[in-house]
Amino acid sequence: MKLFNNHTHTEFSHDGTGSIDEISVCAVNQNLFGFAVTDHCDCEYINASAVKALLNKSYNSAKYAKKKYNEQLIISCGVEIGEAIFDLSVAENIISSYNWDVVLGSVHAVRFDKYEMPFSTIDFSTFTDKQIQKYVDAYFADVLDTAMQCDYDVLCHLSVILRYVTYKYNRFVDMSRYDRTIEKILKTVIERDKTLEINTSGIDKGYLMPDEKIIEVYKSLGGKRITLGSDSHAPDSISNGLEEGVNVIKKYGFDKLTYYIDRKPIEYSII
Repeated sequence: MKLFNNHTHTEFSHDGTGSIDEISVCAVNQNLFGFAVTDHCDCEYINASAVKALLNKSYNSAKYAKKKYNEQLIISCGVEIGEAIFDLSVAENIISSYNWDVVLGSVHAVRFDKYEMPFSTIDFSTFTDKQIQKYVDAYFADVLDTAMQCDYDVLCHLSVILRYVTYKYNRFVDMSRYDRTIEKILKTVIERDKTLEINTSGIDKGYLMPDEKIIEVYKSLGGKRITLGSDSHAPDSISNGLEEGVNVIKKYGFDKLTYYIDRKPIEYSII
């Protein structure tokens, strides 16, 4: 089965490596039929000159690769916009300034007093249990606001906060506390005719984002569209976890996946 990876990073992300050429070669060798270039653009850093320069390089390189590999791969020119909810006008300007194929909506930092930096940089071992709870509360509130207010095609890695709070720092989070908020997020994705990402970047550590319970709820609410993304930050990891992700979503009755061209969803069968 050939799959499409809707979430990849290149050398033009601050935490990525590898050229689009190198990624394309790996995609062909690992039996993908295509991938989306979705380098980071976190809105809180948009005034840093390097961010705009990298965004331009990512866009132009993806457009060039799209033509170069036309007979071998489908390459979508995309962007992962983080923290759009921090400043909607910034996000709107990023989106309107380029002819994107796909826009990913993400939350990597939350509106939380004195801790508005990316949560990947926060030492949660220093937090009290109450602070942990309030921070995770803020995360899910920001994801809900993102889902409701922002322009995006795909809502990404729902529950990614657990990668750090739980899986890195071993801090307990009572996820049942967020059942109603998560349901609102999923309903919003469905009602706005958006797509939910199944992010497989943690599958080698035993978790998906979102997890199977959330995938099941999405299906029960009428969710139909899913993208699959390895969230790769290096060429050789472009297909990590994708086949395992397919096996999971099939369990819950999904038989199609989605990718985007010109910001329009294109479905393909996984049966």
